[in-house]
Amino acid sequence: MAIEAPEGSGTGGHAWQGRPAEGDRRSRQVTELRAAISLVGSAAADLGWGDRPDVRVLPDGRLWLDELQVAVSGAQVYQAARRLLAAQLRTVAERAGVPVGEVAGPWLLSLHTNEAMLALDLELPQDDAA
Repeated sequence: MAIEAPEGSGTGGHAWQGRPAEGDRRSRQVTELRAAISLVGSAAADLGWGDRPDVRVLPDGRLWLDELQVAVSGAQVYQAARRLLAAQLRTVAERAGVPVGEVAGPWLLSLHTNEAMLALDLELPQDDAA
């Protein structure tokens, strides 16, 4: 993970490879978990269970998760979604007794096909559009 060095640190503004301090790592994990909570809550609400959390875009581009009273960056939301999907892929693969690739491969193929159909301006079935 690339971490930006503070200004004046002699790196010429280039990213340096370093380990975040334990407090920074823990804070990042908490924020990502909060973003994951909002993602799961929103997805469940989209499927008719629970209330949709209020999410607003702040002037600086971060998202405000009203229910949790926290602002998160797009990168934090992406990492949270990535971890949620990884857990889902692992669980589905384990339960089916197959390698992760046998679950992820067809899913990715379906998504790529949908993307190609959208690029060609073809109509997609309602359930398949990401």
